[in-house]
Amino acid sequence: MSLQAQVKNLLSFEEAFDELKLKFVKEEVECGLDRSLQTYSCGEGKTVVFLHGAASSWWCFRWQYAAICDNFRIVAPNLRGHGGSKWFHTDSLEDFYADICNWFEKMNFKEPIVLVGHSLGGYLGARYCADHPDKVEKLVLMSTCGNLENSFARSFCELCWPGADLVHRLFPRLVGIDSGMAENLVKIVFPQWDCWHIYEKVKAQTMIILGLFDPLISIENGRRMADLIPNSRLNVISCGGHNPQLDHGEEVADLLKEFLKA
Repeated sequence: MSLQAQVKNLLSFEEAFDELKLKFVKEEVECGLDRSLQTYSCGEGKTVVFLHGAASSWWCFRWQYAAICDNFRIVAPNLRGHGGSKWFHTDSLEDFYADICNWFEKMNFKEPIVLVGHSLGGYLGARYCADHPDKVEKLVLMSTCGNLENSFARSFCELCWPGADLVHRLFPRLVGIDSGMAENLVKIVFPQWDCWHIYEKVKAQTMIILGLFDPLISIENGRRMADLIPNSRLNVISCGGHNPQLDHGEEVADLLKEFLKA
């Protein structure tokens, strides 16, 4: 395929995604005193909740939304300080989790849901699933594990957080936070991320998706996580980045559709 054809094909995908975005309804959902998470929802049927990762936003799952929106109800919040959700100062990762627990309580889903989490969203989703086994029927964990290893990619993030403002202005779909939030992630969220002990408490049927060359999450730690979750299966795809839901959007969407049917 010529470069011109590739560009045209890419633009057609973006146009289709723009049309998809118009189908979502946006609302502010309370998650604590004077706090709320900007939340998007679309479709009807069984509820699938998507939790995005650090420095991202609800829209990072657009390939998967497009694949399932005709048959499922999609609900996706922006975490505090991400996307359109306001930032509230914190010294603890526990505040992010409290936001999600309060958000779920406010949403008051009537039946067990499917919960999809990427990276930090996977940490939050796995914790919620372990603490509320009656509320989650199926769990999908993408590019996440029990902690963030000391790696070149993590060191790069810790070094470059002051430039998040510029990257956010130039590539708002790539980075959904400002430099203040980026500093908080590298100094508070990353060091406090430790959830290996919760995986054995996850009772939901679980699908794990990892990129073979993910710079932040090793396959070794992914296998360790899969071994700890009683009812899980591991899918490794040939992805060189930390965002398989974007870089291999169709493949991840197909995996998700298959998992939802099972």
